[in-house]
Order: sequence, then C-alpha cells, then structure tokens
Amino acid sequence: MMRRTVDFEERYGVSINRLKSTEEVDACVEKKAGVRLRVVAASTDMTDRAGNVLSIKSYDVDGLLDRALR
Repeated sequence: MMRRTVDFEERYGVSINRLKSTEEVDACVEKKAGVRLRVVAASTDMTDRAGNVLSIKSYDVDGLLDRALR
C-alpha cells in the first residue's frame, strides 16, 4: 500500500495526508487531468460484478479427481 501512496503523491504533487475524503481525491485528480471524472458501471463485457477482469469458475476438484482416477 505504501508504494501506491508514494506513486499518487509523486503523480499529483499532493500529500495524501492532506486529503480527507474521496471528493477531495477526485478534485485533485480532475485538476491534474484537466477533465471531469465520470462514473461507469463496474460490470461490463470485460469485468464481472466483483470487478474481476477474468471470470472466476468453481470446480468440483474432488469430482474431477474421482473421474480422472477411474
């Protein structure tokens, strides 16, 4: 986590300790980027509802092993 904080501080030129809310973080990023941030749906064709890029599959490992050993 520390490295991400250092990256943010270097990129945006502000101490993370000075920011008290997500709105202040958004304002800092918007000011540096020069564009307004927009919220997009977390679930797209590429991501699932949990934000995973690759879909997660559940496997019955015991069943797979039993079938393989038959």
